[in-house]
Amino acid sequence: MKISDRGEVAKSIAAGLMLLSVFGLAVYYAFMVPQPSEGAVRLVIRRPSQLQTGVEGELTILAVNKEGEIDQSRNDVVRISLNTGSCAQLGFADLSGTIWSNSLILKLQSGRGEVKIIDRKTERVQISVEWLEGKSHLDPFVTEMIEWRVA
Repeated sequence: MKISDRGEVAKSIAAGLMLLSVFGLAVYYAFMVPQPSEGAVRLVIRRPSQLQTGVEGELTILAVNKEGEIDQSRNDVVRISLNTGSCAQLGFADLSGTIWSNSLILKLQSGRGEVKIIDRKTERVQISVEWLEGKSHLDPFVTEMIEWRVA
């Protein structure tokens, strides 16, 4: 082999190795690097674990994806409600004051919404949220909270 042929072979091998490394990186990023998560699949309620009787607390309703991250593209309409027979009330503030009820319809803004909660009786309260309308169905969520009295 001539020296010029050896140089061409070396260049060809180097070019092949470069192509192989680019392909390897593409495969790595396609399968190994975490991809952005999908959109929201369910609703979640963030709440205090306990709430003192007669003191207002806050509930946060979230539209989350499979990883539990808030989907900020969601502006869905949901219903949040309390179990039948509960003395607790949900509150939503508007220009005329706070509306208190055992069930409220709420429009999420950027995947989240807030409501107040108060109970004048010591009891266990079941809180549920269900999807009514929006981009796509979101699974409902149910939780319990204990109201407690200060001695």
